[in-house]
Amino acid sequence: MPGRFYRDPYVRDLAWAGFSPLLMRGPGLAGAGLEFNTFWRDHLAQLDAKPDTLREFLGDTPSGRLGLYYERLWHYLLLQDPDTKLLAHNLPVQDGRRTVGEFDCLYWCRRRESHVHLELAVKFYLGVPGTDVWLGPGQHDRLDQKLHHLTSHQSRLAMHPAAKTALRKLGIEECQGVVDIKGYLFAPENGMPAPEYHHAANELRHWHTLTEFSELHADGDMDWQEIPRRRWLAPYASEDGPVRSSDELMEMLESQLQGDGRPVQLAACDDHGREQTRCFVTPDDWPSRFASQESSQT
Repeated sequence: MPGRFYRDPYVRDLAWAGFSPLLMRGPGLAGAGLEFNTFWRDHLAQLDAKPDTLREFLGDTPSGRLGLYYERLWHYLLLQDPDTKLLAHNLPVQDGRRTVGEFDCLYWCRRRESHVHLELAVKFYLGVPGTDVWLGPGQHDRLDQKLHHLTSHQSRLAMHPAAKTALRKLGIEECQGVVDIKGYLFAPENGMPAPEYHHAANELRHWHTLTEFSELHADGDMDWQEIPRRRWLAPYASEDGPVRSSDELMEMLESQLQGDGRPVQLAACDDHGREQTRCFVTPDDWPSRFASQESSQT
């Protein structure tokens, strides 16, 4: 990824959103395909020196939902890129009183010489041992189901009669649907094959139960730090969040994982406080809800 460690975390997130490897690449998952060219090299460097304009554009989205923040980063990318003209974003499609979907982004692409409907997703999935299932940390979201919804429904929204009416109001007769999904996959400690269409350039990370991580932490020399949720996108730098001692980190993990049980994402940082890799730490019985659901269906 270009400029892996821009000084400003929001500039780092912007570069990651536009130019990091896709999470999944395959039929219907080609990505937006922005080019990291001279314009972006210079523009990102200028923003890193003076990030106020980017921060003003993002507004309060960094403190809100991560998906909305990611979309807002893309709005900036499409407004600034010399090869794109953003026409609309978050455009709902109504069929009478029923909402049938929403266009994440609609833009004109000069390189493609066509209108583009861009569907965006930023996702984090953990592999379930003994299965081919990849679950979100909260166990409410599955990779296979998300991909099916993106490719069979959301990216085909322009084919709906009500959507055609909405597009014509923007002067769009036809548009190309593309899906850009980014994020990270975390395999269990003992390994797990990557799912079909996983982009090999996007490194497979790992997740550990609290017991496994305690043993790993005791035997290793890595400086692990919690990644605050708002900083889950780009490579992490320790100045982006609270710095805890080794003992404080373990106390935090035990307290949180024995409390609400939500997995915690950590970064292993080098001597300069820069991320070298990342992992999730889960309760020892993760994914308990998935396991109970599966057993009740058999």
